[in-house]
Amino acid sequence: MRILGGIIFLLGSVGMGLFQSLSYDRGIGALRQAADMMRYLISQIEIENASLPESICKVSFRMDGFIGEVLQNIRERNNKNDGKPLFEIWQEEMTGLEEYFTPKDMGLLIHMFDETGFYDTKTQLQRLKMNLEIFSEEIQARESQRENRCRLYQSMGLMVGIFVIILLW
Repeated sequence: MRILGGIIFLLGSVGMGLFQSLSYDRGIGALRQAADMMRYLISQIEIENASLPESICKVSFRMDGFIGEVLQNIRERNNKNDGKPLFEIWQEEMTGLEEYFTPKDMGLLIHMFDETGFYDTKTQLQRLKMNLEIFSEEIQARESQRENRCRLYQSMGLMVGIFVIILLW
């Protein structure tokens, strides 16, 4: 019974290491989706000279996953005309994405359109390009660390499991 308990604990700790490495990968995927959203918004503003609300409306139909759902919620809430400015709606909807992003990335996403005018496409475009550059750098940094971090998480899970089994044996 003792051996079976040790094996189960070891498998659980290895599973936690795998879970952490998958969470790291999921965070990189979330950053990629946010960067894709910014690219789509930039192209809508540059090519079609659309305002931010129009761009969000068009991009919400293009995007899949959790970002697409959030953009659709923003579009629907903005179309209701409940008196809230777009940047407040944006902030409220983006706060629901805390499970996908680090606090630093959430800060960038939430405050992406704070200083932009509602129809000032030039400022919106500059802000989007700046945020896209920051997100692209963060993606590259995390991609370069990905292999080492995932290996570390998996090794730590295994080592903690072995340590606790030896300690309690």
